[in-house]
Amino acid sequence: MHKSFVVVMTFIGLIAGAKAQAPKEKTLLWEISGKGITKPSWLFGTIHLMCTDELKMPKVVEAKFNTASKLFLEIDMDDPNMMKDMLSGMQMKDSSTLENLMGKKFDSVSTIFQNTTGMPLRMLNTAKPFLLISMLYPSILQCTPVSWESVFQKMAKEKGMEIEGLEKLEDQMKIFDKIPYKLQSDILVKMLLNIDSSKKEFDTMLDVYKHKDINQLNVLTNKEEDFGEYTDILLDDRNHNWIPVIGEQAKKMPTFFAFGAGHLGGEKGVINLLRKAGFTVKPVFYQ
Repeated sequence: MHKSFVVVMTFIGLIAGAKAQAPKEKTLLWEISGKGITKPSWLFGTIHLMCTDELKMPKVVEAKFNTASKLFLEIDMDDPNMMKDMLSGMQMKDSSTLENLMGKKFDSVSTIFQNTTGMPLRMLNTAKPFLLISMLYPSILQCTPVSWESVFQKMAKEKGMEIEGLEKLEDQMKIFDKIPYKLQSDILVKMLLNIDSSKKEFDTMLDVYKHKDINQLNVLTNKEEDFGEYTDILLDDRNHNWIPVIGEQAKKMPTFFAFGAGHLGGEKGVINLLRKAGFTVKPVFYQ
């Protein structure tokens, strides 16, 4: 369960003070410099779930990671309180239940959910629907998924590198209180009743990611028919909040920032916002 849990997925350095420009290049790795930064820091766009045999660490990415002194993920995955905070934030904040939200579809959907995940849906009756979507991905991907975040976390531990988060887990959990539970429930039902279609949609997203096309990822997210109108909550507002964190941290020490690739591209993406703030952000190309 992570980053808005992956149904929502997602660089020409410019002189400070020049007109900022949304990135056009296709790469997931970007260098941050300028405006008081003495040694470069790095941005890397992740996709939160992939099959193990598809997640391959490029040598250039590993080399840049090894120049960093600290790792920043969306949240601090090394936080010992993370599981407790996740459990406390999972429940819907009113008297809503999945059974009430789904109505007559609940029983049939429950059967599909249990067959898909091995978990009775009734046991999760008060959980925020969006948080349950991540449980479908082993079936959609037809593998046991792994995340870039877990790979970078392991690399950081091996280096004795400190891990921090761009935001708190509780802040991520609160996002799902701002999106109507009924809409979340409808999306969950739609995915369960159309697993094959969900797989095709995710395959499209994954193919765009493999081609490192961060702007197309941003477009796909903003055009998403079910929750596209909430991209300000899911992406834009968070991007804006991350900029001072990234800027101040990069001035302190070389840092590797890894977060969902959908946050990188577009006019309101992290790259363009950093450029508007006066930083130089340049693409790093690799195979």
